[in-house]
Amino acid sequence: MPIMFALLVAIFMHFSVTDASAKDQLVANPAPIKAQNEAVKDSDASADDSPLRVTKNTGGAASSRLIKDAPLRTDYVMGKRNAPVVIVEYASLSCPHCAHFSNTVLPALEEKYIKTGKVVYILRQFALNEPALRGAMLLDCVGQSDEEKYYTFARVLFDAQPRWAFDENFMSGLETIATVGGLSKQQFQACVKDMDREMKVLQAKKSANDDLKIPHTPYFFIGGEAYEGPKNVEEISKFIDAKLVSAAKK
Repeated sequence: MPIMFALLVAIFMHFSVTDASAKDQLVANPAPIKAQNEAVKDSDASADDSPLRVTKNTGGAASSRLIKDAPLRTDYVMGKRNAPVVIVEYASLSCPHCAHFSNTVLPALEEKYIKTGKVVYILRQFALNEPALRGAMLLDCVGQSDEEKYYTFARVLFDAQPRWAFDENFMSGLETIATVGGLSKQQFQACVKDMDREMKVLQAKKSANDDLKIPHTPYFFIGGEAYEGPKNVEEISKFIDAKLVSAAKK
């Protein structure tokens, strides 16, 4: 996976630099891009103003089957499904904080816990807007045929987020990533225009909202408990280590 990931990023960055028309469009139409960017930042910056605000009881063990039964049959997972600690992340592909976690924190956790069989990681989509929804549909589409490819594409989409997620022509960026990743244009269109797939992604978000009251993205459940601490390697590692100790005692 690292080789494929690096190749996808390198090729997509090449497309971004050399495609003058795309660059001109970004410069010529800054207003809608900026507005969409600000809307995304506002949506995940604070739970206080969000209609998805969590209750005072957030932080305890989650009773919803979405968490207590994870990984679900429908989940795409990174790591061993029977690992002692399960991390569930709800994220939006257009969320800058989610991209930061994917780019800077997750790789360290993967080396330390996921590859060693201590943790299984699940990325669930909680699309905040249309670009994130279409990206989530693309991920679901490739994940059905190759679970590892789901995470390869997710990392590329987060890494390249500034070059597609806030562009009014975001579908073009998604198509570039898809075709570089091995999909034909016809396969890409089939993925992102499938109404059944769209309903699947939206229903999963609704279930998370109804059952878990997700307040913002990214939002994490670690070892069956909502994690609302700092999103850095050191603090998340402490939380995981405590869960590993508890799991070992059972």
